[in-house]
Amino acid sequence: NNAGDDGFDLSTKIKNQSSISPDTDHGEISSIREEKKHSISSVIGKKYDLQTNQVRECLRPRKISVSEYSCQALPSPIINLGFPKMGSSSAHAFFGCGGLTSMHYRCNYAKACAECIRESIEAGEPPFSRCDKADAYTQIDANTKPDYSFPQIEYLENIVLGVKKATFLLPFRNMENWYKSVREWHAMKMRLARSNITGLPQGKGKTLKELSDWFCWHVERVRDIVKRNPGHVLVEYDIEDPSTGDFMGELFGIGSNCWGQANTNTQLHPELNGTSISIPWVVKNRRGPRNEVLFTESNEKEINNEIKTNAPTLTPTQSLDYSDSCFRARSDTIPTSLYNKLPRPIINLGFPKMGTTSIHAFFGCGNYSSMHYQCSPTYACGECMRRSVEEDLPPFAKCDHAPAEVYAQIDYYDTKNILHYLPQTELLEEIVHGYPNATFLLTFRSMDKWYDSVRNW
Repeated sequence: NNAGDDGFDLSTKIKNQSSISPDTDHGEISSIREEKKHSISSVIGKKYDLQTNQVRECLRPRKISVSEYSCQALPSPIINLGFPKMGSSSAHAFFGCGGLTSMHYRCNYAKACAECIRESIEAGEPPFSRCDKADAYTQIDANTKPDYSFPQIEYLENIVLGVKKATFLLPFRNMENWYKSVREWHAMKMRLARSNITGLPQGKGKTLKELSDWFCWHVERVRDIVKRNPGHVLVEYDIEDPSTGDFMGELFGIGSNCWGQANTNTQLHPELNGTSISIPWVVKNRRGPRNEVLFTESNEKEINNEIKTNAPTLTPTQSLDYSDSCFRARSDTIPTSLYNKLPRPIINLGFPKMGTTSIHAFFGCGNYSSMHYQCSPTYACGECMRRSVEEDLPPFAKCDHAPAEVYAQIDYYDTKNILHYLPQTELLEEIVHGYPNATFLLTFRSMDKWYDSVRNW
């Protein structure tokens, strides 16, 4: 796999230019190391010319023969060594749909997979020893401060050598499509360029060529180390290939209909027409009662009590046309396979007077720790969220209480400025980006009744 597109062997060429004999002095070693760095740079630059994208072997998956393995023969755990925006959410949904326990971004409630992997390795333990046990780890990189963390790069050898047998995933996609996806996904391109990642020095990663070269370097490194450790299996696949669903389904013994697109950027993929799904950070193969209620609806009795008896009603001529889909809850946003497997925290993004008290009581009755309006004795939830974001912290970081499982009402009335502050509108992007694997509630009710309730409260 080291043979370059121009016919030379990359590893041999570098080795020949940088071999160090026992008689070499330290000055010569330093010079040779600089020559080696220059050789690697020039070889990669030549080998990875963008004009040859279509023939570069490092940009094409090598599909193993399905007949070579059966579902039982593939070792576990399954670990994705690929890059972000290369179908990690789709892989996560695929294995969850197939009844496997899968982790994505977070490997327990409190920490990202990247964090517990680093802590495990620094403690001299196996790489996933401080992470929750799972059948599949479908995204292990994380947007941590100060740098974007890539365990699949920084701790590749620790992972491959520290796990006795594993199935490693290496997804591919068209580089131009990947570059567009990285560029458009919440400033990811800027975050990558700002970080100091092995193979992608700070300031690099701003162009298609730089990201393509980095990806190729990673692919060849993964192929090499897995080849040298035959207890593992490397599965390479193209997430944009229409046959990938059949290939993955047959290989892992999971229905091909479980393969699809999740967590996609709808601005780049309008053809999905809202069919893309967002998946919790953990999907577990467990049995238990399934909660068929996807959306919290306000109790009619509570609504009637909220509206004053003398409140005027709208006449038919004043009523609005509420036929638009934005006034109706969609009941198909979550696959039934994920019922009773939703992640925490649960954050209500709905508006006031839409059953927030009912939500709070509902989860409290179910023994969830729930916050409603106040997130500490001192601050309302909305106030401590605003303070957190102003200091560039996760939205709930400055709320005094221990992290709650549910935030049933986050908006509040600011008596100082005499206004109602709604973090769910003012800080929506910060909330979604700060908690990429949360369950968000969106409540609905009759607009006429909501209007009466807001007007008379």
